[in-house]
Amino acid sequence: MQRKQKGFTLIEIAIVLLIIGMLLGGIMKGQSMINSARVRAIANDLTGIEAAWISFQDRYRSLPGDFSRASTHLITGAVDGNANAIVESGAEAGAVWQHLASAGFISGNFDGAPVASLNDGVCAATTCPGNPYNGFYKIGNSNNALNQANASHELTTGGNIPVEVMYELDLKMDDGVAGTGRLRAFNVAPYDTCVAGDEWDVVNGAADCAAVLELPL
Repeated sequence: MQRKQKGFTLIEIAIVLLIIGMLLGGIMKGQSMINSARVRAIANDLTGIEAAWISFQDRYRSLPGDFSRASTHLITGAVDGNANAIVESGAEAGAVWQHLASAGFISGNFDGAPVASLNDGVCAATTCPGNPYNGFYKIGNSNNALNQANASHELTTGGNIPVEVMYELDLKMDDGVAGTGRLRAFNVAPYDTCVAGDEWDVVNGAADCAAVLELPL
């Protein structure tokens, strides 16, 4: 006896493809919403850190990290700076977060340990606060920003941030151009692959990007 083998009808196939399309669209939309939420989180972090940086100077007449009386005016064992109005060393860059937290301007508990370099996004979780992508914020006097010839106090976003998120952050906080404005691309390897000329290279799709925000004295 022959058995008839029934296949899928065109309508059934169309329904399956429609469902798959809706699922993929939902996933992409969900990822977009997650990225937008993280952009807002980074923007809020940068704005809050900048406010803390300014408020610390207003209260203590010194830069956090550079404060020479930290061990007597903040907490016992705090790292003292040299009071030359520049966060110029790994020791002072590590002390920035200890000073800000001890003074109550940011949340967290940081050990004040020196950072190895001012020219990267690397830091220990016990020393620097983290961004939503498991990178670390850092502050130091450097010229890591794209098209920036002179050193200034820069707040680094930390790495591990996708280039499309970096571009959206720049649009939200500045001019959307990697090489101009207060928020610029971190122009040191490996983050220099995230730009093409003065623009964020969104097409390239780099996954490990960073930016620096110039801080006021």
